Formats: sequence, C-alpha cells, structure tokens
Amino acid sequence: MNRPLVFLAMALALAGAAAQAPIAVQPVQIGRPSDSGSGSGAVDRQRPREQDPAWQPTAPGAAPAPLGSCNAGGCWDSQGNRYNSTGDGSRFISPQGRPCQVNGQFIQCN
Repeated sequence: MNRPLVFLAMALALAGAAAQAPIAVQPVQIGRPSDSGSGSGAVDRQRPREQDPAWQPTAPGAAPAPLGSCNAGGCWDSQGNRYNSTGDGSRFISPQGRPCQVNGQFIQCN
C-alpha cells in the first residue's frame, strides 16, 4: 500500500475517534462599555476626553519660519529669533524651549 494513503487513512480514523462536540463561545462586544453597572471591574461610564482633567489639548505648532543664517551654535529665522542647535545639525530648540527641525530653508517647531 502507498505510504501517503496509509497516513491519510490513519489520520481520518484518528480524527473520527477524537471528535468532540462543538463548544459555545460568547460573542465579543466591540465598542464602548455599556452603562449596565455590572460590577465587572470595567469602566461603567466613559467621559468625553475634553472633560477628563488629565487631558491637555496641545496647541498646533507654529507655521514654518524662513531661515536667515546659521552658525555652529544654531540658526536665526527671518524675524531674528534664535534657534539653538542640539548638535546633530537638523534639530534645534526654539526661544520658547520647543523642539524644532530644519526642512530645507525653513524651520518648523512643534
């Protein structure tokens, strides 16, 4: 008898002998928790992010400023603001302490 055929016959025989009854699985609920108060340890009520005292909105970064001139210690923009170099040549610190990056002839701060 051919070996693959014997293997297939044995696998089918074992599968039939080891067959189990189907199990029931609870459906997964995707989305926000309900207000059921089930006490399961989950958060029963979600506040909007704006009402969360730990949430701090961030101001959008300033528009890119055209660069004026640069030296080893940093650059100046066209308004005369100084941006100190962090040492790698492309990242700087603004006068307000914000991280900035040079992109061509412009500097953009976050």
